[in-house]
Amino acid sequence: MKQKTIFLSGEADSWFERNKDALKNKDFSQDLVVSEIVRIITDSNIGLDLNKRRDGRLLEIGCGEGRRLEYLQNNYNLKCFGIEPSKKAVEKAISKGICAKIGTADQLDFEDKYFDFVIFGFCLYLCDRDDLFQIAKESDRVIKKEGFIVILDFFHPTKDRKNKYTHQEGIYSYKMDYRNLFTWHPFYECYKHKVMHHSTLALTDEIDEWISISVLRKNKYYNDE
Repeated sequence: MKQKTIFLSGEADSWFERNKDALKNKDFSQDLVVSEIVRIITDSNIGLDLNKRRDGRLLEIGCGEGRRLEYLQNNYNLKCFGIEPSKKAVEKAISKGICAKIGTADQLDFEDKYFDFVIFGFCLYLCDRDDLFQIAKESDRVIKKEGFIVILDFFHPTKDRKNKYTHQEGIYSYKMDYRNLFTWHPFYECYKHKVMHHSTLALTDEIDEWISISVLRKNKYYNDE
């Protein structure tokens, strides 16, 4: 059975129940992903002009109950959307004013070139390996020319490292350099990539504890007409 099927059929709700209390007191003003989004929005050299346009749109894949999206939507000129396999989490996100839908990363029910930002926040490590091409295709389809992709996930520099998932039989987690889903293509550039310890966020040589945050931009100079 595919991992996405297991998550859609109940494990995503179980994950939500296990982790909802731990996220209650998180300060999203200090969140790694939020910090990168804010840095991009406020950098006058980048030219998104979201303060003038007031119509910036952001999609988070694996949004949980939408607390990161709620923070961004309430504090910046962004309309936030979420995709999440947990029905319970989606209901919570909707109650916060987030346009959230039940789904997975390989099928995004949005128009072409709709978003300025796409966020993958610790979800790719649980995706089926044979869905990765489709996931990259879908996120590329919905992001605008000159848009940004932000990836926060487990990291391994040389291979797709496979580990058993703790909470349910038949599921595995995978560590790799998830930038590679996009940077093989000349349309994408990596603007930032930082590796750190999973728990402390400090520099470390413990390779099994690595996570990374990456900021990619869809190349503004190519001609897609």
